[in-house]
Amino acid sequence: MFPTRIATRREFLNGLGVVGVGTILPNFLVRTALAEQAKPGDRILVVVLMAGGQDGPSCVVPFTSDDYAKKRKLTFIKPEEVLKLNDEVGFNPKLAGLKELFDKKQAAVVNGVGYPNPNYSHFEAMDIWQAGDLRGKGAGTGWLGRYCDIAFKGNADPALSLAIGGGVAPLAITGREHPGLSFNNPESFKYAGHRGDQSRQALYSKLNDPQPAQQGTNETLQFITRTAISANATSEKVRDLAGKYKPNVTYPTSQLANSLRMVAGLISGGLSTRIYFVSYGGFDTHADQRQQHDNLMNDLSGSVVAFQNDLAAQGNLNRVLTMTFSEFGRRPEENGSRGTDHGSSGPILLFGPGVKSGVYCKHPSYTEFNKHGNFIHSVDFRSVYAAVLEKWLGTPSQPILGDGFPPLDCVA
Repeated sequence: MFPTRIATRREFLNGLGVVGVGTILPNFLVRTALAEQAKPGDRILVVVLMAGGQDGPSCVVPFTSDDYAKKRKLTFIKPEEVLKLNDEVGFNPKLAGLKELFDKKQAAVVNGVGYPNPNYSHFEAMDIWQAGDLRGKGAGTGWLGRYCDIAFKGNADPALSLAIGGGVAPLAITGREHPGLSFNNPESFKYAGHRGDQSRQALYSKLNDPQPAQQGTNETLQFITRTAISANATSEKVRDLAGKYKPNVTYPTSQLANSLRMVAGLISGGLSTRIYFVSYGGFDTHADQRQQHDNLMNDLSGSVVAFQNDLAAQGNLNRVLTMTFSEFGRRPEENGSRGTDHGSSGPILLFGPGVKSGVYCKHPSYTEFNKHGNFIHSVDFRSVYAAVLEKWLGTPSQPILGDGFPPLDCVA
């Protein structure tokens, strides 16, 4: 058995780790690592974070509610402008592309998604949604990270979950065994292989020891070694695929559109990633909301439609489910600055042939509020997550989310 020298790059998270630089690695570990990557054709989930607190009534409009009209003067959307989805709610007029997807049975709207005793802090609420747990960051891992840990236990492929935009890998994709990859652009590819885990940090130090790794190395070190090999290969592949991809459709010129175009390129190139996480912000609309939010809705619609059309042109549309979320909603009424303040409950949107197209759950009442004067949620966000986990990703939700969250029947 002859050892193979792996040439690698010092591009781990903020330079805090190294992917086996200068290490001599046995061929059996190289072959094992590269064979472990997920197979082409597997289902993919794309999660879009609308950061800042998306205003639900300005996205999915309760156009028949007189109380909505009374509480919203400057952000009010007239019934004749609304793109009606049923007899009670409709899309913002800037979401014409998403309405076309809805009419083609490729979009679902879940109203009033939230949880008991909502948190109104951006950071803490974000952690709750990304953890899939009311303990937030205290849960230690994210719901999609736990999915990868369970569904791909022992698989050293580091590219199972990947975040584009936002810097450090988000909590949502952080698992104990699979910490996720993150980059803002392909040239700044980062791998958080040992973040927050002293034992892994020590193992990565061993990987950089100039002594050859031996076939008899302990099981944990072998796993970390395989992860390092695969991370190196993935790093090169990400830069290559994202840099060379030429879509057959035209995307808008925006951060969201560029991120989704990169996702489409990585899918087209056969990257093993099962979970993509995309972030874009601007939704903290405390002042002058109407124009700002309309622009965000226009960007969302154009970007998602281009992405869906791109996937269709590739022949990958049936493999991909896309969903949106935000850390919280906005208050029912406007403030004195022509905007809205932090609130609770909002819609989740899902796109792709894998959805059961329709409108789910009632829009939160405009006459009954919680003790803070905010919307009362209609469905727990973990029931939506459970639907995605069980019906799309094909894994039991209970070990990931806990008990008491029956899957919402919104995914085919």
